[in-house]
Amino acid sequence: MTSRRLIESAFPLKQASIDSVHEKSVRHGHISTLHIWPARRPLAASRAALLATLLPDPGTTQARRELQRRMAGRVVDKTDRDGEVVGEKTVDGVLHWGRESVGGAGGSRSARASADDRANGAPGGRWRTFHPLDAFRDEIKDAFGGRAPRVLDPFAGGGAIPLEAMRLGCEVVASDLNPVAWFILRCTLHYPHLLARQKRPFPEFALDDEALMPAFFKAQGVTGRRLRDALDALDAMGGGTKSVPESGNADIVPIVAETQADFAWHLRAWGRFVLAQARRQLARRYPTYAEFEPVRPHGEERPRQLLTPNAKGEVSVAELNAEFGASYLEDADNPRWVAKPTVAYLWARTVPCAGCRQEVPLLKTRWLCKKQRKRVRLKMTAGESGVVFSVKSAVPVGRGSAARRRERDRALGAGTMSSSGVTCPCCGVTATMADLRAAGRAGRLGERMTAVVVDGQRGKEYRLPTAAELEAAEVGEEALASLYADVPYGLPDEPTPKAGVGASRAFSVDGYGFDTWRKLFTRRQLLALGTFVREIRGLTLDGYPDDWREAHRAYAACTLSKLTDYSSAICSWH
Repeated sequence: MTSRRLIESAFPLKQASIDSVHEKSVRHGHISTLHIWPARRPLAASRAALLATLLPDPGTTQARRELQRRMAGRVVDKTDRDGEVVGEKTVDGVLHWGRESVGGAGGSRSARASADDRANGAPGGRWRTFHPLDAFRDEIKDAFGGRAPRVLDPFAGGGAIPLEAMRLGCEVVASDLNPVAWFILRCTLHYPHLLARQKRPFPEFALDDEALMPAFFKAQGVTGRRLRDALDALDAMGGGTKSVPESGNADIVPIVAETQADFAWHLRAWGRFVLAQARRQLARRYPTYAEFEPVRPHGEERPRQLLTPNAKGEVSVAELNAEFGASYLEDADNPRWVAKPTVAYLWARTVPCAGCRQEVPLLKTRWLCKKQRKRVRLKMTAGESGVVFSVKSAVPVGRGSAARRRERDRALGAGTMSSSGVTCPCCGVTATMADLRAAGRAGRLGERMTAVVVDGQRGKEYRLPTAAELEAAEVGEEALASLYADVPYGLPDEPTPKAGVGASRAFSVDGYGFDTWRKLFTRRQLLALGTFVREIRGLTLDGYPDDWREAHRAYAACTLSKLTDYSSAICSWH
């Protein structure tokens, strides 16, 4: 053993690079999804750098290779279903996302204790499992005289380095001058560490949530018959206000009697509460239709019916299906009313044509869905009053080579925009991109709803908007002014960054006349966002400690920020 650190002699660069690239595609549970930070470091690279910096150099080439193998695993070929090599991936190690928290450092699903440990330590004689990073934490402590080292990161940014240092058992001090970075660090490092292992009873409304409580019990390992007994016992308690009844499973009584949950579950509960409150306010702005069809695709047709939301903002087809008996509805071949909630409203900007003066929709493509088994495109027809849309389903795949099929699909789905400018489908006059930007700065850009995506029985379905949906999207300025009257700073009328002065070319909306932030949203989007702001600010969170209330509001702000990111007029539809 030498006084040098591993990073001074060796570093698993290839493995860290491969796992860092993989991490870019991770979207569930990763800290990068909490809030946008432009210079975020990959966790895999940060973990590798910290391990190599904190662990001493073993002193020999063989020992270094073994330590790097434990850290980063080994590189193997990645193949597709046909066995063709399509890249490289890592096997074993603790750098790959998810591998550092499941299974041992050598890649096994669990590490088994010795016979003595199993007899003396593990309850019930079960195998004891270890966290994959446990061995590295112990080695790091040994290298620093039996105590956890201190890691200081004065420019922590998105928090990747201090987070990984904390996971390796270090004492961490992290800071940043940027207030957004400070807020991200607060949510990434401070609150989870502060509130870890704290539990409190669920609020009363959460115990009546028919979706939250089953998920909570399942997370505690309660499934099958025990889950049904737990839900029945909770229902018999009347929301936790009565004594727990006798149950066939004796272990259900303490589970239901103590519905203690950690902070994450309380955050889910209050998030669902805010969503329910907002749904009550916004339900009429987002209509839901029911269509008459069987579970299996055949049967008579009836006109689409608009569903009326109840006091909670929820819709149901029970009243429409009341004419049918239970035995009729049990047969999947029998048609019935099926609710089809909206997944997305697709819009297009419009600009007046310099030739015929009709409104030209700005579309780069008219394909709504282009998959092997589902091909749907938007069809445009020049009418007397402008462009008329229709939805064409089951678009056939062309014949010939792959290149010819791609060319045919490109022609079928060609929109009105290209690199040269915008072509009017009514008269054929082309406007340059400079003309388009000039029209935007003059305030002549409009907007038009082109299609509605709904959730059907066999996946997403596409149709034209109805008159009720077009009317629901119209929001008056008075409604916005009234809603934002109690919101700090009111409507987002602040100017957007100017291109070349604090804004990159990737954010060049100012050139198209969008010189204030509110112009990046439709009025209905502003109404929805303002409603969520009002409901979040209205939470009292009585009965919680100050730390819990502060953390609740911080994570609610992160959620609102993510909602804003996906609810603007310049976002793409995923």
